[in-house]
Amino acid sequence: MSRWLYHVSRSLCTGLLMAGMGAGSALASGGDAPAVVAETPGFNDLVDDNADIQQLFGGAKWSEGPLALPDGSVIWSDIKNNRVMVWREGEEVGEWLRPAQFHNGHALDHEGRVIAASHGKRAVERQNEDGQWEVLADLDGEQKLNSPNDLVVDARGRIWFTDPTFGIDEPEEGYGGRSVTGGEYVYRFDPESDELTRLSTPAVKTPNGLAFAPGENTLYIADSELGHDRENDSLNHHIVAYDVDEDGALANERIFAEVSPGVPDGIKVDEHGNVWSSSDSGLQVFNPDGERLGRIDLPERTANLAFAEHGGQHYLFVTATSSLYRIPVNVGEARSQRD
Repeated sequence: MSRWLYHVSRSLCTGLLMAGMGAGSALASGGDAPAVVAETPGFNDLVDDNADIQQLFGGAKWSEGPLALPDGSVIWSDIKNNRVMVWREGEEVGEWLRPAQFHNGHALDHEGRVIAASHGKRAVERQNEDGQWEVLADLDGEQKLNSPNDLVVDARGRIWFTDPTFGIDEPEEGYGGRSVTGGEYVYRFDPESDELTRLSTPAVKTPNGLAFAPGENTLYIADSELGHDRENDSLNHHIVAYDVDEDGALANERIFAEVSPGVPDGIKVDEHGNVWSSSDSGLQVFNPDGERLGRIDLPERTANLAFAEHGGQHYLFVTATSSLYRIPVNVGEARSQRD
């Protein structure tokens, strides 16, 4: 059983009580303490059985899109409060951006600039050196995007992102609106040419998280279709894999793994090619063949995760409903050719 540490200031706890946001309202797995559960002998090579899981913050309404910055801080979205939060070691959690145009996922480009998937602007945007935000992509042809959700930057600097409708369907996650693109798609945007390409991913009905395998020859896409109607078990809740050629074309579509309970939301790949997926009960980890190696159970519905390294120690920063968690792990993130 993992040790369970609360790192929440007295002022934050008071704020939670005043806001009526007791932890019980956010729990997705019965309020149980976090636990590392090895389902195969090698899982504890990735994360120790007694990993020191810390809750760094617990005052959000829907935590998403964590990103480790070069200065050691971590930002993440509190979508329903329309803000981006920041954590720094030894400091109280604060607001990094507000209003945040209902940011969801974040990534860094090759210049170290933050790229964001904005529900509010229905766009992918970048924070430039002067601190201002610039829209990079918001139109598919002449049609407004839905609500970009998550993104990743490849070795050539291209931005791959997903565009489901959650941010226009959910009143608290954006400014509303209707879908005009004719579906929920995956896109690739090239900042050099300003070219936006809609990708063919027919097995993915509601794209969400996405991540590359080491070497970027495989792209994994989370399909969160079940998130539109959690009572309909016929809807997709799996991860789909694609081969990627040098030009970015996708081929060899295949179901990689099914995720349950709930849906795969954010996903990441480690340096050994293992896929780490969020779920309603915490994190689930699959080897490159799609076999589940183990899981990290958390007491809240889990949305996303980010790898980081501080002082020679690898960590996962995990966003789950109201919280940000930090988990020490024994493996780093998959690296592209530019790293």
